[in-house]
Amino acid sequence: MPKSRNRKNHKKKLAARNLKIKNDKRSQEKAQREFIMDLIKREQENGAFENTPDISIVDGPTLDGVDGPTIEGPSI
Repeated sequence: MPKSRNRKNHKKKLAARNLKIKNDKRSQEKAQREFIMDLIKREQENGAFENTPDISIVDGPTLDGVDGPTIEGPSI
């Protein structure tokens, strides 16, 4: 049985469409990354990130010596 005219190159058309969608998505993500990096760079030049605390130094309770979860609250 012969294939219909519309169905003849379906796999090629589908692969081309999927490739185009993939490339469009990649270029859009690249543009978003560039925009965000440019925005961060401009904010750094304006001094927005000068007073941020160092993440490696954390003031607060530590979990040293804790064996497992403890649940405190009203007992029923």
